[in-house]
Amino acid sequence: MIKPNSTRLTGYAERYPRITLIGMSGLGKSYWSKVLEAEGFKRFCCDDMIADRLSDILTQSDGKTIDLGEWMGFPYDAGYRDREKTYLALEIEVLQEILAYLEVAESGERIVLDTTGSAPYAGESIMKRLAKSTAIIHLATSEAYFSEMLDRYIQHPRPVLWGDLFAREPLETDIEALGRSYEALLAFRDKLYKEYAHHTIPYEAHRI
Repeated sequence: MIKPNSTRLTGYAERYPRITLIGMSGLGKSYWSKVLEAEGFKRFCCDDMIADRLSDILTQSDGKTIDLGEWMGFPYDAGYRDREKTYLALEIEVLQEILAYLEVAESGERIVLDTTGSAPYAGESIMKRLAKSTAIIHLATSEAYFSEMLDRYIQHPRPVLWGDLFAREPLETDIEALGRSYEALLAFRDKLYKEYAHHTIPYEAHRI
């Protein structure tokens, strides 16, 4: 069932046959892309495509699979930097594959891209190609809901690329450093998202 506050986003869907959703991990990009999929859009989920490429790693010896967030871990976990590099390389590969599809897709085909929170890290060239081929819709964050967003991330880890934005100050615990650094990450990402977006939807209008 579509929520009452979906009007604004689905309004963009009526104007644009091809849409790229960008924004922080856990904000609802997957939810809204599925809403559009139910309305007839072909959906590309970058996280799912990356997970497919990591299926051997994500499958445990007992046959059960772990999700990308569990595999990636937090920035203070051992081996995180190597996993971060692997994820970004696969993200670039996935976006290039989607762009190749967009360039040959029939003009009337409606398409929505559910990107990862780190999509802009794929580079200016890829983001400009996305901006040329699709309408980029930014699902914004909000300082008023910072604690809620941080709690969601801690309770249900997402594959977040931190780069050099995670730092621990003297006497800080891992969680304290994570909270302070997460605020810096939001500010940095917000600037990137707005740089590439054609439209921004406020947090209050898209939160789920």
